[in-house]
Parts: sequence; C-alpha cells; structure tokens
Amino acid sequence: MDKAKDLVSGGNIDDAKSFIEDHKDDLGDYYDQAKDLLGGGASGIMDKLGGLFGANNDN
Repeated sequence: MDKAKDLVSGGNIDDAKSFIEDHKDDLGDYYDQAKDLLGGGASGIMDKLGGLFGANNDN
C-alpha cells in the first residue's frame, strides 16, 4: 500500500494503477482501498492522500 501511495503522491497515477492491478492478490484487503485512492480524479486523490498522511485540507 505504501508503494501505491508513493506513486500517487509523486504524480505517477498510471504507474500506481498498474502496480495496484499487478499486486491485487498481495494487497488483499487493501486492494479496495488502493482502488479508492485512485478514484475521483486528481482532486479526489489529493484529498485522500491528505487524509492518509494526516494533512489538513482546509484550503
């Protein structure tokens, strides 16, 4: 899951999608969370990353 977060936070959305699909069996219960991380476009991703890393998104 950390690898997927790193890819997304680095702006590598396509790489993150590929990584998640390639490792869906390894991710187990985290697979759905990883897919959700990619949902909602760029703003959705940034909001979710902020929540994952404890950032305050009250811009």
